[in-house]
Amino acid sequence: MKKTTLVAALLITLLGFAFTMADAADKFVGKPGPEFHVEEWVSSQADTDGKYILIDFWATWCGPCVRGIPHMNELHSQFKDKVAIVAVSRESRDKVEAMKNPVMDYYSAIDSQGRMGRFFEIRSIPHVVLMDPDGIVLWKGHPGGLSKSKLKSLISDS
Repeated sequence: MKKTTLVAALLITLLGFAFTMADAADKFVGKPGPEFHVEEWVSSQADTDGKYILIDFWATWCGPCVRGIPHMNELHSQFKDKVAIVAVSRESRDKVEAMKNPVMDYYSAIDSQGRMGRFFEIRSIPHVVLMDPDGIVLWKGHPGGLSKSKLKSLISDS
């Protein structure tokens, strides 16, 4: 009996957490995001003029973030004409540049004060936010949930 109660309580807690996370993402979707801003570019500066911006909040010490780089490289390869993917880290330039593997094919920048992350209430990484060329948030969540087909749908529906 105690095991059943414990399992039920755990499931209710997890479901509540999942709905809270979904609500947090939904409160941004369809609304204007902040003006895109970073302190320093590690790569060349992204050309965001007239493009969608996919902000990838990450860190070199974050295993899931690093493992997600090949996925982001694939998205960049397929959508680079319409979408500027920018990896934003709160770490120092030296830390980001020291990470050699895997190679990031998309843009990289530093926001040590976490202004963009604070606006979007980023509490865990990896996390991505997609904004349209007018700055409207189209999607927010874990990068694993943003497949090629999902991204294609988002940028062709807006």
